[in-house]
Amino acid sequence: MIQIQTWRDPRQDAAPSGRAGAGSDLIGARISMRNVTKKYGAFVATDRISLDIEPGEFITLLGPSGSGKTTLLNLLAGFQDIDEGEILIDGKPITHVPTHRRGFGMVFQSYALFPNMTVAQNVAFPMRMAGVDWATSDRRVAETLEMMRLSEHARKLPSEMSGGQQQRVAIARAIVMRPRVVLMDEPLSALDRRLRESIQIELRDLHRTIGSTILFVTHDQSEALTMSDRIAVMDQGHIIQMDRPLEIYRHPKSRFVAGFVGESNLIQADVLERRGDLVTLRSPSGHVFHADSRNVPASGTVTVLIRPERMALHETPVPGTAPATVTSALFMGETLRIGAVMEGGETLLIRCPDTAANHLPEPGSRIHVGWGPQDCWVLA
Repeated sequence: MIQIQTWRDPRQDAAPSGRAGAGSDLIGARISMRNVTKKYGAFVATDRISLDIEPGEFITLLGPSGSGKTTLLNLLAGFQDIDEGEILIDGKPITHVPTHRRGFGMVFQSYALFPNMTVAQNVAFPMRMAGVDWATSDRRVAETLEMMRLSEHARKLPSEMSGGQQQRVAIARAIVMRPRVVLMDEPLSALDRRLRESIQIELRDLHRTIGSTILFVTHDQSEALTMSDRIAVMDQGHIIQMDRPLEIYRHPKSRFVAGFVGESNLIQADVLERRGDLVTLRSPSGHVFHADSRNVPASGTVTVLIRPERMALHETPVPGTAPATVTSALFMGETLRIGAVMEGGETLLIRCPDTAANHLPEPGSRIHVGWGPQDCWVLA
């Protein structure tokens, strides 16, 4: 259910009527977690997690089921008690502040709309409960409905709307009070792919408009990469890596992050030579290639990450490529998805656009693959 804000920041009242986002750069709160631990018997759901979220940031907790992401969100919301550590909002501890006094907006996978209320009444509900006067409430509801492209549906009941529209109503209800913090737990997982992608864009635009700090929980990598300012990749109660989406995708700090965020080719390679910013490597099949030397030791064996879309596919030998045998080939509309194995046993996944120059090969056929130094990264 949406939690009700029981206080108002006087800075918000300075926003001119009709401009929902005015002054929004002052709204977002700073969130700090210090050694936050939650246990269920012998199971440790979150293990001494510490992180800092800046005012107005869009942070995504990304991880598989059981990684601790929803538990961390529930601890922040006050739905569960912390066993160890503390959470601070703008430097003030909130550990003993009840959920309804924390002033957060919340959106969940289930829309939790009141079926007997119209869209406008659902969105206005938090303001009515907080005792906001009717004129201010009506103005803010109208602004929020317009922001979420719901104005024409104001008099409809939830049962008269699509799933995507109902989720937008739930989001509108969570932000109508202009909360400092908005918590979202898998809010798009029940929607179809095209609708999810559309609402992802809307959420990013909304975030820029209202300026609240947003903590978003998902197991969907594309959602995290599309919307986040930073992503915290979680596993087994720990934050494995927290960084900007581009860094998470291109420079994962572990095999887990490389494998979980996007599709990956992970190849073992021997270090032959380091020279300046480049290192020369050799794969088990004998293919010699170059990579960035950022995380490369002077000698030994390293793991190299190559994203499927960074691999070049050729039907005939080209300098710098290696032969491989096709094991699978799928036409996926805008892309071709090709599985292959190199002579040394390295398995590869290749994604390339469906263009006139790219043909879908037959399983068992011979192809040649290659990649440049800018297309592969050595894992630390």
